[in-house]
Amino acid sequence: MAREPDPADSPSAARLWAEQLAAGLALLVGILIFMSIFHPKALSTGVAVLGPSNQIEAYGWASAVGVVLQLVVHEAGTLLTLWWLKIPVRFRFFCFGANATATLENQPRKVWTDAVVGFAGPITGSLVSVLLAAGSSLADSADNPHSIAPYFLGMACVGYFYNLLTLVPILDLEGGWIAPAIAPQAWLLGLFAMGLTLTHGFNLVLLGVFSFGLPRLILLIRARAPQLDLGCTVRQRAIVGVGYFVLVVMLAWLGSTTFEELTRLIPEAMGD
Repeated sequence: MAREPDPADSPSAARLWAEQLAAGLALLVGILIFMSIFHPKALSTGVAVLGPSNQIEAYGWASAVGVVLQLVVHEAGTLLTLWWLKIPVRFRFFCFGANATATLENQPRKVWTDAVVGFAGPITGSLVSVLLAAGSSLADSADNPHSIAPYFLGMACVGYFYNLLTLVPILDLEGGWIAPAIAPQAWLLGLFAMGLTLTHGFNLVLLGVFSFGLPRLILLIRARAPQLDLGCTVRQRAIVGVGYFVLVVMLAWLGSTTFEELTRLIPEAMGD
């Protein structure tokens, strides 16, 4: 007679996150090696967006201030949401992910609440980036190539990629807070959409989201990871699933197109 499954036999949450992290890193490294051999030009373009040297050279210390302000706005969105939800927090002194400015104190966790907190920073930061891009369009002028337009657009580009990076579904990033509320079916459709986006334009940060999301789907299919999205209502699962993947694909597209536009504006601002 088959033995009844013992809850004690189930892997711990920490072990599952470790498995997902290891599998995601292996997949990411494998894809990067493949790209370096067969598509080095696309890989070079994807890496270039992570080092906006022209933006820094053109605007110096103002670029550094702009980057810091992007991080502050992102984390402020998380902190204000925690206060709004009346969730006790403690402060930390580094800026990255949902655990950066504010961290939940020990308390019973709720999948929906965690997802709301996870969305707060990326949505706030993304809205600010969209406003910066709009400001760049208003300031851009053929009669004044040395306008502030490239600076606004560069800061928008930084924001797009930073907020996308925080949506990577690993522990301690906002993506890790949102991921448990996403149903397996949504993961399947979302990963397919990300794969199509990557084939139309290589984006290194989007590749990171894809690489760490695929192992999570596999863990759910193999029933290695508990399907925590069942703790949400159908409506909540739909909101989280659609919201997460729309935000990921949108930020990837905006980041890539904005970076391409910067290649035109930055040389003009520098007088090249």
